[in-house]
Amino acid sequence: MKLRMRAVWLLALLVVPRTAPVSAHPADLAPPPPTTYAAAVKRIRETVKAIEQARQIGDLPDASLHCGELVALTQLVPAFSVSVTSAFEDSAVGRIMRAGARFSAASVAAQQAAEHRDAERLGLETSEFAGLLAELDAYVPKQYVCPMHCEIGKTYGRPGSCPVCGMHLQLITSDRYSVEVTPSRSPIRSHSKVTIDFQIKDPAGFDATHLQVVHEKLLHLMVVSYDLSRFEHVHPVPGDHGRFSLRHVFPTGGRYVLFHDFTPDSVGMQVVPVELAVEGPEPPPTRLMVDDDGTRSVDGYDVTLKHSPLVPGTDCTMTFTLERRGKAVTDLEPFLGAMGHLVMISEDRASFLHSHPIETTPGPSIEFRTRFERTGLYKAWGQFQRRGRVITVPFVVLVSTDGRGGNDQAGATSLQP
Repeated sequence: MKLRMRAVWLLALLVVPRTAPVSAHPADLAPPPPTTYAAAVKRIRETVKAIEQARQIGDLPDASLHCGELVALTQLVPAFSVSVTSAFEDSAVGRIMRAGARFSAASVAAQQAAEHRDAERLGLETSEFAGLLAELDAYVPKQYVCPMHCEIGKTYGRPGSCPVCGMHLQLITSDRYSVEVTPSRSPIRSHSKVTIDFQIKDPAGFDATHLQVVHEKLLHLMVVSYDLSRFEHVHPVPGDHGRFSLRHVFPTGGRYVLFHDFTPDSVGMQVVPVELAVEGPEPPPTRLMVDDDGTRSVDGYDVTLKHSPLVPGTDCTMTFTLERRGKAVTDLEPFLGAMGHLVMISEDRASFLHSHPIETTPGPSIEFRTRFERTGLYKAWGQFQRRGRVITVPFVVLVSTDGRGGNDQAGATSLQP
């Protein structure tokens, strides 16, 4: 009964208007108080991010206001912890309550530092937030899925690897990582070397310190021109605390999109696009035209693409077949831990897919399985390695509701459920 009365009283703290310090900014209309443990942790994450942003720009009044919100939110954690099933199963209610109490005390101390305009002390107190948030977040109910969609509709309650393709399972969440991209000089000019620094941030705005090696690299970077006519798959050099750097030369001027493909611990694959402008001569934009019904000649290889009907929401197969001088290529080598990589980007650059073949046969045919969520034109790049050299083969395909956008693979087995 005491716990229930305390929960009601604490919820009232979030509803009753609070008097902000005289120097603080006027508060926006407060959202309704959280009613579940998961919602409370999400609000705490958002508030921690706001405090960090205010601290970094020196806005201590705003930091004080958000610290006050964090005090009330973290005091709700002990009451909500009784609703977390996994906490009871692991006998972890005490750990949740202790973490909530420590978080609340740290929030009070941070608020006091901000109110006294003590930036150094505020930084010291907020340095504990990331670890405390991770303790609370560990008990939020989560679901994971294979990013390659190997098992239709199959989800898992714990992080791990897909039993079919071996990829790290991806957390189903609306929280998003971000990447800060900083060139060594501005503006960037084409045909001139530039060093680009990358800082990966977690959803709360902290440096992402725990990334997994996937296909031999911590970060896969796709550098793509705005019209998708130019494509590079490169790997920045890792540093400390989610930092990376890359020496790069852009071949032309214009707009580019950098697709950052990385995998944080217990979260799964993340893809973060960042646009970049490059000064210099810019060629006319290339219009995408479906060309998956012919043979592409690249670096002395003749490559054909066959695929099942490309329909959104269904599993599709895409098969590349390689020949050289009229003979089948049967000695392909693993490239970054797989017999091939397939990257596909929609015409509007809003959809990004990265797939790998399940089989390990060295050719001549390499089959990928993928799943589209939207209709439209897609530029596809198949990447393979032979005798130490990477072969990159582009095609353009059309995804439609009736699956008649291209060369439907004769006799292909449909993976549609």
